[in-house]
Amino acid sequence: MTGIELSSSGRPLRRPSSGRLQAARRPAPHGASFRVFFLAGALQAVLVIGLWGAAFPLLAGIDPPLAPAAWHAHELLFGYVPAVQAGFLLTAIPHWTGRRPVGGGALAALLALWIAGRLAAAGLLGLSPLGVALLAIAFTGVLAGLVTVEIIAARSVDNAPAVLSLIVLAVAEILFHADLAAGHEGATATRLALAGVTAQMMLLGGRIVPAFTRDYLAETGRAPLPPSLRWLDGGAVGLGLAALVVWLALPPARPLVPASGAVLLAAGGLLLVRQARWAPSRTRSEPLVWVLHLGAAMTPLGLLMAGAGALTAETELTAAAVHVWAVGGIGLMTLALMTRVSLGHTGRPLRAGSGSAAIYLALAVAAVARAGSILAPQWTLPLLPLAGVAWIAAYAGFLVLYGPMLLRPAVAAERAAHSPPR
Repeated sequence: MTGIELSSSGRPLRRPSSGRLQAARRPAPHGASFRVFFLAGALQAVLVIGLWGAAFPLLAGIDPPLAPAAWHAHELLFGYVPAVQAGFLLTAIPHWTGRRPVGGGALAALLALWIAGRLAAAGLLGLSPLGVALLAIAFTGVLAGLVTVEIIAARSVDNAPAVLSLIVLAVAEILFHADLAAGHEGATATRLALAGVTAQMMLLGGRIVPAFTRDYLAETGRAPLPPSLRWLDGGAVGLGLAALVVWLALPPARPLVPASGAVLLAAGGLLLVRQARWAPSRTRSEPLVWVLHLGAAMTPLGLLMAGAGALTAETELTAAAVHVWAVGGIGLMTLALMTRVSLGHTGRPLRAGSGSAAIYLALAVAAVARAGSILAPQWTLPLLPLAGVAWIAAYAGFLVLYGPMLLRPAVAAERAAHSPPR
């Protein structure tokens, strides 16, 4: 099975020497990064939606430093997303470099820093606004520095986008807290973070979706994918990145902007053409693969909606696009990676059962309901709670299904240590 350490072209990266690889495969003494951060991220995803709105200040019992809407956006983009990135990247890096994985005291310190940031943002540490900002920003900054050092040590240029994404996220969080200090709501910084993470999902999707689809088709004896077209792949990604920059430049009021709308529509259409060549319809029998296709499709779908909004000045379309990217794109792609890495690195077969399919579909329902609550205001009252319940069900389901395997480090780590990384 193709490992998660793929180059930008989909080819496996160069392996370290056997001696270094043997050292890297020794189980960390207190578990692995994906175990603690996937569990923490899933729990965070449940709590953020569960406490969002009027219930948040009541349950906290205090006057939080962030308004509920700002806290909701902050904790999803700057809390949940970095946790999943940490679990994924710190698991992959030892296979890139041959160096020992982060474990023991260092891993515990990283987790403690992430938890402290969440408590500070909720106002539970009684810090000043500056103290909240510094502690909330610290984790992403430390993670970006750690990943940078490891990638430089491995001379792994193909994985530089991972560092760039973390840097964009860290800069966006700094701008977010600076905006709050100036008396604003951090909307521009939130848009920057969303665009940065969406770009990362688009780049990552172009690497792993066709690679894992090829593996699945080969294992099941089905016809292979058509050969990749570099001009199509490169053009779709380049136009997609340009479209996200255009979206960032659109005024918040969303007036009629035909030229911007045309770029967004063209990017969404070309990305869908690229994805159609990955044969999504041939993966229907394996949830672990079709969920990647579903998550990857959310990026072009959001671009098409934002483009239509720019062409028609319909603010509902552009607002709905944000939730298609956030709930559908980021949510589905990260949940898919969490389940796949959890299975592969605990020595289990890369097959998802009906329970996994159910949590994927719950998250898809959350994305549709959240976007629908904006596009059909008359249905907001039933759709908005449905989106929240479905989101919570998806991540609570992950904790129920995958929590037990992630909480058994001794047996699972030994099995994973003697099998190829996945």
